[in-house]
Amino acid sequence: MEFNVGKLMRSAIKNFQPYQAKDYPGVVKLDANENPYAWPAGLATQLYEQVRFNRYPDPEARVLRQKISAYTGVDVNNVMVGNGSDELIQMLLLAFGGDGTKTVVATPTFTMYSLATEYLGGQVVEVPLVNGCKLDVAGMLAAAADPQANLVILCNPNNPTGNTFAPEDIRAIIAGTDKLVVLDEAYYEFAGASLVSELADFPNLVILRTFSKAFAMAGLRIGYLLAAPNITNVLQRVRQPYNSNSFSQAAGALALDFLPQFQSQIQQILRERDKLVSFLGAQNLRQVYPTDANFILFAPHSGAKQLHQQLLDRNISIRYMGNLPVVGESLRVSIGLPAENELFMTALAAVI
Repeated sequence: MEFNVGKLMRSAIKNFQPYQAKDYPGVVKLDANENPYAWPAGLATQLYEQVRFNRYPDPEARVLRQKISAYTGVDVNNVMVGNGSDELIQMLLLAFGGDGTKTVVATPTFTMYSLATEYLGGQVVEVPLVNGCKLDVAGMLAAAADPQANLVILCNPNNPTGNTFAPEDIRAIIAGTDKLVVLDEAYYEFAGASLVSELADFPNLVILRTFSKAFAMAGLRIGYLLAAPNITNVLQRVRQPYNSNSFSQAAGALALDFLPQFQSQIQQILRERDKLVSFLGAQNLRQVYPTDANFILFAPHSGAKQLHQQLLDRNISIRYMGNLPVVGESLRVSIGLPAENELFMTALAAVI
């Protein structure tokens, strides 16, 4: 009997294009918004001394959750740990979205919100940012009022534009809907703006954070979620047992013990960011977007894809963003080490 896997495939993914993170070996890597600095001295040694690889991890990630609780000021019962923020996004949609429901997003934004919604059988409702940087509060609330809409997802600072949204606009959206509002604060440490202190005021608010960016642990996939216990209790129903491995749990907990050293790295990244913003502003570009994160979005007058390839030919990898809503064809550069940033500036000046 002939086996046809296509007949068994869920209809939601038959025409689905998977997320593809491109890797270019041997280049200056400024394309993934990572912290380029090495871990503080002593962290790795302590980490290897703590982890027992022959045992299952703590299924509740208690030590890491306690450290996150102290770091954020949020009760430990309001903290959930995931295998990166991507898993937590998927868990939110498994619990509250998919199956014909709608997810409201402000575009352009992080593509995983749409991808996870669609592969779980949901529908994405895009509300374009005003001038590529400001929330359309009325538009977001109108979309959220649809009876089929269950979630509203905002990224602050926003990826890929880099800017933070006005706090009063975010509050207006959260207060103006009875739907779940997910605020992704992956780049919080670079911006310092957060609504964590207002979680108690908004029972429908969920905040996402990560160790992948400021804490230089992108390879370990450590994300966490802050929300009221009635929300986290629902999410426990779709959480895989042992979803966070022992190594990552220990690394995240230790990272918060080395907070001053990481804060020093953050300040260096911000200084380098300001240098790159000034440099890009002096080039012949159509737009350089203001940023509160560790990356910069910019748009040439034309030929963004060709410019991306020209930089690759000079062993510099930045992110080609394609033709974004509102923004248009654009590129995004992550802040690297000082020497890497110099190489990027030299290469860009040569090809632009």
